[in-house]
Amino acid sequence: MIYLGLGVLGFILLLFFDICSMCDKYIVKYFFGISGFSLIVISSVALLNISSNVTFAYSFRLISLMMAVISLFLLIYSVFIEVGKNTYQYKNENKLVTTGTYALSRHPGVLWFLFVYLFGAVYFQNYFILGAGLIWTVINIIYVYLQERFIFTKLFKNYDNYILTTPMILPSYQSIEKCFTTLNWRKR
Repeated sequence: MIYLGLGVLGFILLLFFDICSMCDKYIVKYFFGISGFSLIVISSVALLNISSNVTFAYSFRLISLMMAVISLFLLIYSVFIEVGKNTYQYKNENKLVTTGTYALSRHPGVLWFLFVYLFGAVYFQNYFILGAGLIWTVINIIYVYLQERFIFTKLFKNYDNYILTTPMILPSYQSIEKCFTTLNWRKR
């Protein structure tokens, strides 16, 4: 399906965004970043418009909608607000964020992304978006693995220590506790 492929291409463009950030290619990185995010969003909306023959109880859908909205908020918060100033400004300073949701895991956006698609698929009663979300989550995991292996260890001086103290994707009891003790919503 073309929309699935466009979403995968979006992640590839996001990887180019990271490479351009590492190489101080300031203007080009925005092209890749905006294009990558746009392809994922456009593909998602297109997949939502494909009807599927699956139905869920209204109460289950309502709970799923609330969980999808919370997950979307957390995704935006983690990916754009917590690291925003350090990552997305023109001449960014490469500063490692290890507090808040980044104390929970090194890549909390992967979890929030999965939850947005999982709960969104239930609310919209659309198994196409569920399938795309699962495939894109696998691609997202490959993407963050490549970030860790080739980019973040070069961008951030203390990344090796961060790897030792914080789980990659799935939180631990200690990381959950650290997340809540370092999360300060009023600072943002």
